[in-house]
Amino acid sequence: MASLDAVFGFLRRFAEEERLDPQAAYALDLAVEEFFTNMVKYGRGGGRGVLLEAVRAGGTVTVRLEEETPVPFDVTRQTATQFDTPFAERKPGGLGIHIAREMLDGLAYDYVDGTSRITLTKHVES
Repeated sequence: MASLDAVFGFLRRFAEEERLDPQAAYALDLAVEEFFTNMVKYGRGGGRGVLLEAVRAGGTVTVRLEEETPVPFDVTRQTATQFDTPFAERKPGGLGIHIAREMLDGLAYDYVDGTSRITLTKHVES
């Protein structure tokens, strides 16, 4: 969690260099924070840490988070978020992933050879 400042600094520099509009930058910040903190809190990484990469190609930004872990967790699976249950009675979990997913234009997950990879895409103005 101590790396969150560095993560936000990286995203801020990327947004400035690529001249992202504030709404796209905010969506990426929120989504990356959600998935990064989940990797740190629940992952069983191999010590390498979480790789964070951001690339813009035309009107699309792609962000990749990658971590070595023996336990895959597919963030694209539907979560058991209880929208029809009163807030005080809800069990914690799933809401952050749901909100992040709604703010993005694409979310993909793959697990290959002990590595979890989350790929986020956001369409931006060219």
